[in-house]
Amino acid sequence: MHLVVRFLLLSIFATMLFAQKIEVTADSVEASGTKKEVQFNGNVHIWQDEHNWMRANQATIFFDDSNRTRLYEAKGNATFEIQDPKGHYKGNAQVFKHWPLESRYLMEGNAIVDDIINKRHLVGDIISVDMRSGNASIKSNTKKPVKLIFQLNQKSRKSK
Repeated sequence: MHLVVRFLLLSIFATMLFAQKIEVTADSVEASGTKKEVQFNGNVHIWQDEHNWMRANQATIFFDDSNRTRLYEAKGNATFEIQDPKGHYKGNAQVFKHWPLESRYLMEGNAIVDDIINKRHLVGDIISVDMRSGNASIKSNTKKPVKLIFQLNQKSRKSK
């Protein structure tokens, strides 16, 4: 591997390790120092812990000027699980994007997301989740309707 690419990979991964431990496995990896991105191809698995991971055919990690992770983008049969104190989601889509500094997620293409905490099932072409605000939106680019399935909590009434 070229010395510049090797240095870039080491500095990027060192930065990631100090911020939080992220493990990435793939069949191959390519890095671009000028674009500040690393592309992983084939059987990609990005893992932080048992409740924060993503898998896909291909993934790209984009970095800002301070070498902080700006965006994770997974493409091709992307599956994921994300959890923080405000939410816990599992799902799949053709494209999965995560902006870690903003705690924002975007799923595109046959997106299906299960909201584990609120017991909701979301289906649409585009699903957006903002973990900070707790807001989620579902959109359709086709004539197929979006779908939201949720559990009703019924309170039992005591008679007097």
